This record gives sequence, structure tokens and C-alpha cells, in this order.
Amino acid sequence: MQVFTASLFIAMYKPALFQKRKIPFWAADVVALLGLAVYIAQSIYFAYNTVSNLDEGAYLLKGYLFATGKYSPFDPGISMGKAPLAFLIPGYVQLLFGPGLRTGRYLAVFFGVMAVIGTWVAARRLGGKWLAAGAVWTLALSPVVIKYYSGASTQSTVACLLAWMLALALGEKRSFWELTLAGFLAGVMMMVRQNMLPVFPLLIAYAFWQHGKKAWGLTAAGVFVTAFFFFLYWPLILQLWTWLPFINIPAEFRYTGSWNPVRWMPQVSLHSRFLSFFQAFRFNFIPLAGSLISILFIAKINKWKSRADVNAAIFLFLLFFGLLYMHFTASIVMRYCVFCFSPYIAFFNVAGILLVVVLVKSWEDKPRALSLILLVLIFLIVAAGIGFSAFEQIGGTLVNLPAPRIREMRIMPGFVTWRELLSNGFHLGLNESMRFVSAAFGFLVGLLTLLVGYIIWRWRWRAVSTFGMFFAGMTLLLGVVFSPVLHGRVNDCDTDVIAANEQVGEYLGEIIPDGSLVYWHGGLSAAPLLYLPDVKIFPPQINAGYTFLSGSDTAEAYKFGYWNEEMDEKWKATADFFIIEDQYYPAWKEFFDPDQFDEFPRSPVGTSCLPESHVRIFRRNK
Repeated sequence: MQVFTASLFIAMYKPALFQKRKIPFWAADVVALLGLAVYIAQSIYFAYNTVSNLDEGAYLLKGYLFATGKYSPFDPGISMGKAPLAFLIPGYVQLLFGPGLRTGRYLAVFFGVMAVIGTWVAARRLGGKWLAAGAVWTLALSPVVIKYYSGASTQSTVACLLAWMLALALGEKRSFWELTLAGFLAGVMMMVRQNMLPVFPLLIAYAFWQHGKKAWGLTAAGVFVTAFFFFLYWPLILQLWTWLPFINIPAEFRYTGSWNPVRWMPQVSLHSRFLSFFQAFRFNFIPLAGSLISILFIAKINKWKSRADVNAAIFLFLLFFGLLYMHFTASIVMRYCVFCFSPYIAFFNVAGILLVVVLVKSWEDKPRALSLILLVLIFLIVAAGIGFSAFEQIGGTLVNLPAPRIREMRIMPGFVTWRELLSNGFHLGLNESMRFVSAAFGFLVGLLTLLVGYIIWRWRWRAVSTFGMFFAGMTLLLGVVFSPVLHGRVNDCDTDVIAANEQVGEYLGEIIPDGSLVYWHGGLSAAPLLYLPDVKIFPPQINAGYTFLSGSDTAEAYKFGYWNEEMDEKWKATADFFIIEDQYYPAWKEFFDPDQFDEFPRSPVGTSCLPESHVRIFRRNK
């Protein structure tokens, strides 16, 4: 770690010093390889210890149903909130290696590792070996991001496609076939997640700007992939694009009936929006704070080493901040899913990391005073915001620390706790007090870091660097090294979640015969149903209550994969077996009349370490 931190710090603004230290030419690659090993170890750990979520279960189960031909994308009853390849890729991989959480998560780990390697390849070309090693360690020391990439959702798939698209397209002297493959990957990425639509047109513009006529191959490949899937699922695929502005999608491809979402669109306070916003800085410090800081210190265009660097920086800036704006608007402004902001950034954070790489390479030797002022302001605001976003982890301890007694603006003898002081003096509740002291703590840590940085600069670095350059480099370095501290406790369980789901699935298979009609209320993730491949289910239940629309029109709702009270009553009256998670059982207790249903012993283990995650199985008497 000492070799890495010292090397990265020097490389950020004094790469010439490497020659004096005679560091071996292979050292940076070894550092990068160590970072990859650290990433892989964490990825495997999270793959085994993370609780399965709604999206993961839906991608895996729908994908397997599609791959086996039981359903097709956009069939009635199937909610297709994402593009077809989000389901088909894990579906066909499961068809090859067997259905289940293990296959899905191994696939996610593979895509995550490939995303790291792709980022390293692109960063090595853009910024050199040492900044490429820093890019690898940025990911290796980001446990929350690794956790996102270790679940069988689409974050790691998209990150892998994006990283390799950028590795193939960025920089000088890209061959026709490299660009063509980059275009192909861009098209595939859009057919995994339609929210990545802006990537392809931006890539086309950059490719023609940087590579000229060779970009025709890139354009043709991406258009071919897109056209193929539109042809395959036309016209039902239009359902995925109703969110686009200025395009009038016919009403038959969007749900227009009355509805009242039971689990969606919650009322979210302004505090929660700020919490999600600064939580994103905690989990993605280098892409977010690093890119803002790096922009402050870039040199004038005529001082850059090459025009290719300028083109790459502009493209990456538009790509990263364009996607960031889209997902910020959808999650926080429109409250579509406020706390999805950080997981959304995981789709494209590699673009932010590469933006930092190419910008750091072109920092100004003597930045303006305004840059230093803005750097300090950004740093202190982000520090306070990070403290605010971590109030649940640190606020409980901080509010119980001693505080001076104050009465009528005078300090009195003795002490009280900060909780008492804020409650009595400002009438703040416990949560507000925790947020306040956490934000103040973050601000004070930021001030202390600024002071220590200034002392170190005066002591050792004043002769070779301005304070602005030194502190900017120090901030990026600290952001990488202390990223795990910022992320806090990440793991869900200390037990093997994959094995637990397999054990639950095996138990269900021993009880429920093939061909049975199964009512599912066994948890948010439908992953256990993967171990019952030959039973019949009610497809809208795969997305649990998030596709339940109270008061909706039955025919139209089912067409788009939603369900309502009428469907629910019909399913309850016809299902052969019911799978109910422990936490939901109290609401079902009266329904399961012993004269009409037989109950089997509940599952020997839960699907995770969470309380009440065991499942109960009921069979209707014939």
C-alpha cells in the first residue's frame, strides 16, 4: 500500500520524479495486478454474503423463463422495465450452467472483473501506467461499488460493456475493427439498459471527430445491434422508450389506465434527497469529487500534450455528467427512486474515473488563485455532506459526546450531551441532532485535513509545487486510500447466502411437485423460484408489490405485467401451493384455514441472515 500511495501521489503531478527514483518499469503493472486481486477477493466475498434483492431475482428468473421458452419478452403478464438483454444474458448463461443464484453471481463477478481490466486498459492509454494503477485501486477500494457489481443485476454488465467500449475507442490510432467492436458494445449496452441510450450518439460524434472515416464501422455496428432487437420485438419494444421527450409513442404501448401504486412513489423528505446526494459522494468520491476538483486545475487547451487528450476529455465530460444529470433528475428530482442514485452511478462510474485520469494528466503547473478558493469550498462542502450522509453510522455516538452547558448565551459549569444541548436549545429531534452533529463533524475533519495538508506542503513540497496542486493531489489520494472508511460497514451477512437459497430451493423442490400452480409471497427476491423450474407461477408476482396497482383495469394492467386486487383474488382461489415468507405470515394467518390448507414445516434455513426470512409452504386440499 505504501508503494502504491507514494507512486500515485507523485504520478499525479510530478511524473518526472520517477526517473530519479529508478522505479522498475514493471512496478506499476504489479501494483495494478495487486489491486485487481484485492478487487476479486472482495467481489467473491460479496457474491456469497449479500442478500438477494428484487431486481436480481427478477433478472435471473425472467431470463431463465425466456431462455427456456416458457415466456418471451413483452408477453402479457411479464413486466419489462428493462431492455431484453438485461434478462436474456443471465437467462442463457443459466441455461448453460444451471439456474440459480450461484450462476447469476458468478456471472456478475466475471463482468465486474472485466470492467476493472477494461478500465485499466483505457486508463493506461490515456494517462500512463501509474494513473492506470490508480484507476484499478479506485475500484478495488470501493466496497459499495464492488457490492453492486457482485449481484446479478445489470450494474456489472453495463460497467463491463462501457469500460471495454471506451478502451477500444478512446485515444489515437484506433483500428477500424477496434472501433467497430466499440460500436457493437455500445449497441449491446443500450439493449441491456435503455437508460444508456445517450452513450451511442455521443460515441459516434467522438469517433468521427477523433478517428474520421473509420467511425462508419462503429456506427454501422451499433445501428445493426439496435435494429436487430427492434426487429425481433417490434412493436412491443416501444414500451421501453415512452420516457423519451419529443417522441410520441402510441398509447397502446404505455399503461394509461387508472392506478394507485402501493409500493412505489413514496413521499420523500428534502433531508432524504440531500442524504442520497451526498451518499453518492461517499461511495463514488473519485468520479464525483475527483472530477470536479480536476476540472479546476486543467491547463489551457494549447498547453495540453495532444489534441487526442482534449477530444477524449470533452467526450468523457459530456458522457459522465450527461448520464449523471439524467439519473440525478430521475432519482432525486423526480423521486422515482431517491436512494437509487448511488446504484445508478455504478453503471457509468468508470467514465468518471477515466475523466479524472485524462484531466490529471493535463493539470496546470501554476493554477489561478480562484481555483484554490473553489477547491477549498468544494472540499469542505463535500466533507460536511459526507458526514451528513453517514449520520446513521456516526451520529448516534456523536450526539452522546459531552458538550458545554449554555444558558442565555453564556457557558456554564459542567457538561451535557450534544443531544440535550440541541434538543433544549434548538428543539431538534434525535434524527435532526444526529444529522447536524455528523455534518459538523465532517466539516471539522475537512478543516483539519486542510490544515494538515498546508503544514505538510510548507514542510516538504513548497519548493516543487503550489499549495493548490499539492492539496488537489492529496485530496484525490486520500479519496482513494480512505474510500473503505467512507463507505462504512457494507456486508449484509456473515453467512453463505447462495448456499442458503440453494437449501431453501431444494426443500421447496421436495414438497412442490412439477406442474403445480404456485402463489409467491416469499420475499422481494424471487430467486428461490429458480430452483423450481417446472412449476407454474403468476408472472406479475416476480416483481412483488412494486407492480401491484390498486384499482387498475385488469386486462390492461396484466398486458403490461401489473396486477391488482381482482387478479390477486383469482390467484388465491386457484393456486395449488402458497410460498409465504415469515415476515408476511401474520397478514395471511386467517386465510390459511386448516380445513382447506395443509402446512408443511417451514424451511430449515432462511434465504439470508435477515430475521423472518424463512419461508412457509401451504398446500390447498383437493
